[in-house]
Amino acid sequence: MNAFSHITRRTTLLALATTMILMVGAISAFATPTQQVARTTTVQSFTAKCCVLFNPSVRINEPVTVAPVIVTFGADYNLSGTAQLGLSVNGGPCVAYGPFVGQEPVLIAVSNSITVTGTWQWIVFPSDGLKKGLNTFQPCGGGSGQSVTLNIGFTSLTVQISK
Repeated sequence: MNAFSHITRRTTLLALATTMILMVGAISAFATPTQQVARTTTVQSFTAKCCVLFNPSVRINEPVTVAPVIVTFGADYNLSGTAQLGLSVNGGPCVAYGPFVGQEPVLIAVSNSITVTGTWQWIVFPSDGLKKGLNTFQPCGGGSGQSVTLNIGFTSLTVQISK
């Protein structure tokens, strides 16, 4: 009986250790590297025709076989007119890789604020300028055809490789 108890205890400890290792591995698999996420908590103000770069920027390390990425930008903002919003990839021009229009907010009768929240999600393909190794992404924008004032408040920016 003592030998059976010893084997059972050893098997239980082995199973528990294996479970813990798998759990730690699973949690770290969902962790996003800090260079792939960013946020700002200060207001940025621009008066410009398209396009100027906004803060923040994010980076991702592409493997040998370059894969498309998904970039998501969210911001509290107000505008003095219609603006174009896009993304600069690796320091390139401001391009719309998906939705790009920011409309001038309209004051709602029961509100004293004209700040709204918007989220833009862009898909960037290897043919759009992605390269093996480090790639940088930065939101950008400005007035559509004329200068507008953009006040961008709290923002978040993330990039992830599509799977």
